[in-house]
Amino acid sequence: MIAGRPSATALMVALSVVRRGRAFALPDASLRIAARALDAAGGGWRLLAGLARHRAGSALLDAIERVALPDLAAHHCRRKQWLLQRLRTLVPGTRLLWPAVGFDGTGVALRATIHDLQLHEFDHPDSLRLRECIVGDTPGVARSALRLPDDGGVLLDLCAASTAPCVIVVEGLAMYLPARPLLRLLRALAALPSPPGLLFTALAPTHRNGTGFAAENGIVRRWLSRQREPFLWRCPQARLLGLLRRLGYRIDADWDGTGYGEYAIDAVPRAARFVMPAA
Repeated sequence: MIAGRPSATALMVALSVVRRGRAFALPDASLRIAARALDAAGGGWRLLAGLARHRAGSALLDAIERVALPDLAAHHCRRKQWLLQRLRTLVPGTRLLWPAVGFDGTGVALRATIHDLQLHEFDHPDSLRLRECIVGDTPGVARSALRLPDDGGVLLDLCAASTAPCVIVVEGLAMYLPARPLLRLLRALAALPSPPGLLFTALAPTHRNGTGFAAENGIVRRWLSRQREPFLWRCPQARLLGLLRRLGYRIDADWDGTGYGEYAIDAVPRAARFVMPAA
């Protein structure tokens, strides 16, 4: 990330939600927070949000997307739609930890439907400042600055100390982290007496004639490099599924990303020893 600025990739996802989120039935909170983030970020982001609100501007953005990374906005929204479907199955009282929350409104929306959901949002300090400015204090939601992979121990400590089942959402994050620290953190989480559930998205390796993130795209690579948010890690889906199973997880669901090159996994610990309180 560029020092002093919120994450450019988080703002790009917010733009995708503003452009396509309603078509994918994303919650109103998601649309509202994404739009506020773009306006508050100012400059070019505010201009892009303005274009997305008008038919001619939306058509221009569609044309730019077809050249740079076709179907990007729809992919981001499909990913969020899948995560939302999985998160709606959380049991009451779950502690939901969301590192690199960006400008996502899913957790805020879920608190209105899942009883006693404990939501803890994390992000880089520069992104978190903008989020706090647009969202404000929300009852039942905690927020903390977190720099990954260096601060991974914070997630470990919270999971180890929790008296409620924990779920960690790792959405659109793994590809920006170096592989070794990320895998060490996964192993450490799995070794806890009551490991957290994991909702995990990751990039598959590039391949010839691939589409989306599965393709080697010079425009995307250069843009990410200028934002100082390059992709650092890719892993075949089958390999990550196998690793999670070896670490003691059961795969409840997975999504292949419809061939776009980014997939998602819902992994549940087999060894969880939580006793839910009586109703």
